[in-house]
Amino acid sequence: MTTTEPFRRTDRAPQRGRRLAIVHSGSYAHLYSTKDPAVLAYQPEFVYLADLEDGGLDGYDTVIVGDRMHPELVARHAAQFHSVAQRGGTLVVLGENGVHTWLPGIEWESRPTNFWWWVSGEDPLIRTRSHDHESWQYLTTKSVIWHYHGLLRTDADVVPLVVSEEPGVDGRPHDAGMMLYEDTVTTPGRIIVTTLDPMHHHGSNFMSGATRFLYALLRWVDNT
Repeated sequence: MTTTEPFRRTDRAPQRGRRLAIVHSGSYAHLYSTKDPAVLAYQPEFVYLADLEDGGLDGYDTVIVGDRMHPELVARHAAQFHSVAQRGGTLVVLGENGVHTWLPGIEWESRPTNFWWWVSGEDPLIRTRSHDHESWQYLTTKSVIWHYHGLLRTDADVVPLVVSEEPGVDGRPHDAGMMLYEDTVTTPGRIIVTTLDPMHHHGSNFMSGATRFLYALLRWVDNT
């Protein structure tokens, strides 16, 4: 592993008066997060995807689209999700939601998932980028380097935060795609997209890095 940026953490208390919605599927993993005191500290309102109506996200400053929900059900509300960033808010899309099918300008490429690279001693090829970005005041290598389910690409001038560094045709390493990025250029607000699925693993009590990522993500979007 070649990432060496220092471990940094912020202990700032959650901001008040900024409405946060977490859209969930009602899965056991998502429901686990609705009872987690560390999540509840950010005073989120939990919105059940199947009950989401037109205008149901109006007024929220930040909307987190939970991971591993039915892509077709998520896509039905694409315009509503996109409008969060269009009006200047923050939209966070977690992994395994078919985001490339309903957010414009995104391409997706699947990758096999290696859950046990740290046991076998393999290099997971996961690298962090843009280390001067504000997100690294909250994220750490341990919170983002566990495993992933695919790569994202876009022609927009987004900020890559976690990528896969793979050999090119010339044998030299190159960034093959992104696992986490922030987009502040295509809308008046910001869109944070990842192929990581932290709520699923946090609620499954499997993959401690996922819990670190979920908590760090909440601190990041709350403090910025």
